Amino acid sequence: MMNGAGGKEPVQALLDAEGRIIRADPALQRLQAEAGGRPDGPIALLPIASLVRLAQRLRIPISRAVELPMDARDISLWVQLRPDGDGFVLSLVDWQERHPRDLPGGEAGPDQSAPQPETGWPWQTDVRLRFRGTEPDAETLGHEAPRAGQPLTAYFELDGGEDAADAGMPLLEALAMRLPFRGQQVRLRADRAIRYILSGTPLFDTSGALMGYRGHAGQVAPAPDDLPVEVSGPVPPSVAAGSILGPELARRLDQALRQPIGRIIANASTISSQLEGPLRQEYADYASDIAVAGRHLLELIDDLADLQAIERAGFTTAREEVDLADLGRRAAGLLSVRASARRIRIQTPALGESVPARAEYRRVLQILVNLIANAVRHSPEDSTIWVRVDEEDGVARIVVADQGMGIDPVDHERIFERFERLGLSGDGGSGLGLYISRKLARAMDGELSVDSAPGQGARFTLELPLWNAA
Repeated sequence: MMNGAGGKEPVQALLDAEGRIIRADPALQRLQAEAGGRPDGPIALLPIASLVRLAQRLRIPISRAVELPMDARDISLWVQLRPDGDGFVLSLVDWQERHPRDLPGGEAGPDQSAPQPETGWPWQTDVRLRFRGTEPDAETLGHEAPRAGQPLTAYFELDGGEDAADAGMPLLEALAMRLPFRGQQVRLRADRAIRYILSGTPLFDTSGALMGYRGHAGQVAPAPDDLPVEVSGPVPPSVAAGSILGPELARRLDQALRQPIGRIIANASTISSQLEGPLRQEYADYASDIAVAGRHLLELIDDLADLQAIERAGFTTAREEVDLADLGRRAAGLLSVRASARRIRIQTPALGESVPARAEYRRVLQILVNLIANAVRHSPEDSTIWVRVDEEDGVARIVVADQGMGIDPVDHERIFERFERLGLSGDGGSGLGLYISRKLARAMDGELSVDSAPGQGARFTLELPLWNAA
């Protein structure tokens, strides 16, 4: 483990006004070299380099949680940047490394002396016990994942167990005293049959102030009374046969593809932005193309991981109140830069407009981002995309309409099939987005449909149960 990894002492560096390293602790220098950077060059770790550029532009202190995917491990840390004269002081706090359990050669992760549950996942919250967003996805957990900003107590129900009077609430007691805790029993609010044991450690910044908690959630085997009633019906052949859609897909994709592609993107982005110095424009353009292709591959990996999750037997989604108008505005905001680059306008529901639906926040946002991204991809320049909401007869509805080429009615169902792209190539799509989106809509007791004709654009409608419907 590197100096500073998992310890209380921060790893620090002094940067000049251009963001180049003047001096740095050995742990950061080793990480810089591992990422292909020079000891006196700009930070080569893309997430940290982005924060350095932000600090250069704003000239204010910046503090962010950062995840660094490396070759043999993932590193989670808290990055603090503060102006210092013409340069900056960079501090890396709460450095934690996670090693996959089945790396070649059987390499183990840190803190092996601490007993860990047989199954589980890491979690992290801020000082108000709100998830920071570094948790696994639903495909990894096998159930809904916590959302960034969601209170831990809204995701978990604290449970003292059968001996609650004697067990107490370790998490609450530790929070009051700012101490580590272990043995906190909880149940998943979305499915009370799923139980976990939480352990956690407080996180402090360089001034000694509490930043939050980091810990581990170890799943507990369900008691007989908690076991779900077996549902009859065929198991999808792909799952029954243990094919590529088996439960190991997400982990294997992460190890074999996501991490090396992430490094390719980071290095290509560094080259294309010419952070290392001037470069012939055609070479910078080549590097930019490599980064774009890498991001497309990562999107495909994400789609395959989602495909694995939704086709698993027993896949479910959360049932919570969501505002379709707000989600439409948020999804459009995420794609505003891409749309502006092609002079495409996205008209969203007016501020104050609201349509409450019963669904899972993260999954609805995922569907809308996919629909609007498709609309941007297939719309001509100087056109408009409309996002509209309404409600009727217990149904909440959000529509994404564009001015693209349109879709022949004979293909309206075909576009929702797996890997179907209607013969298109080179448009950046994987052919899975609409298939996954409809599956998710139906898992939330809703529907996703299209109304279109050649030359008349496309109108995709997501329908979900109205929140207050009987």
